[in-house]
Amino acid sequence: MIEELVQQAAAHTGLSPQQSQSALSGCLFLIDKHGDPDKVTALFGAIPGSAELAAQGGALLGKGGGLMAGLVSKAGGSGGAAMSDGMAMNQQLTRQGVTISDLQKILPLAMNWVKQKSGSDLLREVLLSVPGLGPLLTSQ
Repeated sequence: MIEELVQQAAAHTGLSPQQSQSALSGCLFLIDKHGDPDKVTALFGAIPGSAELAAQGGALLGKGGGLMAGLVSKAGGSGGAAMSDGMAMNQQLTRQGVTISDLQKILPLAMNWVKQKSGSDLLREVLLSVPGLGPLLTSQ
């Protein structure tokens, strides 16, 4: 089922399916790592293939994340950790040709897609549970 979202994201952004898959896997990995576990479990249960795609995203985090990501992580507690991981992941995605602009196009598409498939706004609920990032991600 998640492959349908990957294809829609590629068509919507002009990215290749591989780039869209990387972007979505990275986002799902961050959600899995930093989101409320009960809400993440509900999301992954409602969307077949999402947990497996999230597991692939860990490879994008790599080691460290650079000086700025390290400073943000140290300064911000749990919210800083999520922001630090997001910055590190963004660096890896940028190397693959996936920009912030692409991610800004994918997120609303993904939220609508999940709502259509699950009948509720599970993705928004999970995003709001991510310390430091939830309100920023859902304010679009």
